[in-house]
Amino acid sequence: MRSEDLAKLIGVSRSTITRVINNYPDIPQATRDKVLKAIEEYNYAPNASARKLAGATNKMIAIIVLDVKDDGVTHHVKTTDDTLIYNNPFFSPVINAVSDQANKMDYYALISIAYSKEDLKKVESIFNQKMIEGAIFVGTQEAENELIFKLIKQNHKIALIDTNEIYSKKHDAIYINPDNFEGSVKAINYLVELGHKNIGIITGNLNKLSAQERLDGFKETLSRHGLVLNCDHFYHGDFTENSGYDGVNHILRAHSKPTAIFVSNDTMAIGAYKAIAEIGLKIPEDISIIGFDNSFISSYLTPPLTTVDISFADIAKRATTLLIDSVENNKKVGIVEKIHATLIERESCKRIN
Repeated sequence: MRSEDLAKLIGVSRSTITRVINNYPDIPQATRDKVLKAIEEYNYAPNASARKLAGATNKMIAIIVLDVKDDGVTHHVKTTDDTLIYNNPFFSPVINAVSDQANKMDYYALISIAYSKEDLKKVESIFNQKMIEGAIFVGTQEAENELIFKLIKQNHKIALIDTNEIYSKKHDAIYINPDNFEGSVKAINYLVELGHKNIGIITGNLNKLSAQERLDGFKETLSRHGLVLNCDHFYHGDFTENSGYDGVNHILRAHSKPTAIFVSNDTMAIGAYKAIAEIGLKIPEDISIIGFDNSFISSYLTPPLTTVDISFADIAKRATTLLIDSVENNKKVGIVEKIHATLIERESCKRIN
């Protein structure tokens, strides 16, 4: 049944139906009761909203994956056969873990992907239509925070993964992040212990918290050891395999080559491996490579990749549990947690001292 049909049956306008569903305050109580009764009686699709207005929960949360491009830039996923989620070493385990944990707690998980700012605006309608009890946002950038913080101010229950927890002082929301800084410190300390002094880096998308924190940890650890980053050994990547490939080609063109490269995620390390092989060098005999994330593929590379383990599944489970607990207790909470990082030693780094 369409809203127009329901409106004709009970003698109100379509806009009145919409305003009742969205809980506008300017609707007379008698009209509101009449619309809600009809919604239930005729099993109109937004009956979840009606139940919500009556005080029941619909047992639905959302996970909103954000990979928003700049204004005017069409996301490559929309113009190619590429996918954002399938086999993605970050998004895939997070989504799976949220779905599994929600199911264990008798909730459903709605999955939405925002490729543009317009997509992000549509997310607000999910809340306005009262389809969900709360949401987990994954991978926000500074430009997207305004809408999310607006939702928090509207008293919606929100959890955030890979968003700077500095904002937690301004509102009550759940922030769960890996300790990216700690992970990169461990990676660079390990390389220094192996005798490396000329260390390059391929960063991720520096609009993302994870990439910036990994770079910060890299720089601070070099400084602690009295080492200086050669600007020719720096490449601004974007967490994709192609940027790992391009990054190695850029760095190894330098007159003075590094003995090791810190690659800010394992997906880029795959591209780095490919480029190094094409150049005719060997890992770790000619250059050491260390990654980040401990993705499923890292142990299958040749040689197996030394990397930093971050349990994205644990992060997602924790965020889901805290969000649903907040819904069940009908109380917004302000929580900030960091998940520790662990160095995984394999065979892609060589001692040189």
